Amino acid sequence: MTNSEELNKLYYRQLHLETIDLEPEDFQQATLLSGRFNNEAQQWQAYVKILGLLALKKWLSDRHLTLDNPIESLPPHQIISSEPICPLQVCGFKVCLLTDENIVNEGIEIPEKMINSPEFAAHFYILIQVLVEEEEAILIGFIRHDQFKNRSLQKNEIGNYSLSLTKLNYDSSHLILNLKYLSPAAIKLPDESKSWEKLTSWLERIFTEAWQPVEELLGNRKPIMTMAFTLDKTTEKLSSKVVKKFLQQFQITEKPRDKTQTDLSQPELSDTEVNKALVQILQTTEDEETRWQIAELLWEIDPSHPAAGVRRAIDLGMQLAGVPVALMIAILPKPNQRFAVLSRVYPLQEQRFLPANLKLIGLDEMGESLFEIRARQRDDYIQFKFTADAGDRFSLQVNLNSATVTKHFII
Repeated sequence: MTNSEELNKLYYRQLHLETIDLEPEDFQQATLLSGRFNNEAQQWQAYVKILGLLALKKWLSDRHLTLDNPIESLPPHQIISSEPICPLQVCGFKVCLLTDENIVNEGIEIPEKMINSPEFAAHFYILIQVLVEEEEAILIGFIRHDQFKNRSLQKNEIGNYSLSLTKLNYDSSHLILNLKYLSPAAIKLPDESKSWEKLTSWLERIFTEAWQPVEELLGNRKPIMTMAFTLDKTTEKLSSKVVKKFLQQFQITEKPRDKTQTDLSQPELSDTEVNKALVQILQTTEDEETRWQIAELLWEIDPSHPAAGVRRAIDLGMQLAGVPVALMIAILPKPNQRFAVLSRVYPLQEQRFLPANLKLIGLDEMGESLFEIRARQRDDYIQFKFTADAGDRFSLQVNLNSATVTKHFII
């Protein structure tokens, strides 16, 4: 420990700051989670940050408060970054954790986005110093967002706000009272202005950066259709024979077949004929479930086919208390100038199933509830399908415990 650290420790003791004992299992968990990184400097940074998170979690738990974020699910770049970890979720509040690397010249530095950005701003900024050799952490103090903003601080040359340690509230009992008895609405955070994602623009191949191709975000996750059909063991794709058998079930027999319609009774159909037959059913059937089944088949065998509509997905993990899930939206034009919309939530990373009680909620333009789907144990996705007209607006919420992410859409 350096002389500076010794003086700081003595100063903190004089302030009667709370210390948090770190247990052997804390060091084991920090070692395990930081070991994912190859760079030695990144490993150490992750090690200290994880110990800080574990200290905060223990301090909250001892006071009957809960850190909602699973530490092992936090995005890796937050763990190895020198920036604070923001936002964490505690009892409906957003919390920003600052650790050793955020202490600069007897003060703290906070990136501008973590004060002014709706995505990162927090109700409380908490500073914890980790003393590895002493096997303890010190809760130095905290500051509320509104108190930080009222100080009219200036940004430094790298765009960070600097605040002297003397400006922090050292009385942790005040933090407990705030978390237990204050409403999150009492501390105003930057408003997230509604950004409406125009789904019909997707049909013209115009996408915003956050919405990624489903294949890129979901990786090798098997398609929904595999629950009903057999995959080719070597390619992990739907067997062409199975697709053709599926098509034959929808052969139109009630009406005389027109000359352009593919004859599905033929023993061998080319891939082109299979695609043509799928599109014919997609464009003629009045059964909505059949149309979506055909669309999903096309996504697997010919993802770029224009008749299959468009689907995109967004990673919600950073915004949903670190829980790795993705929201997928698909839009499919209907023959009557209306649009079919599919909303679906998937688990991400190594997770096979969604967390139980995770909810997908649909809202109309006025914020009134349209539907609510709740994940059960061992659900590998949840979804809702509906029909909309051009110009319709709606919002989708993904909710888990006290964490909620809302996305807004216009047809």
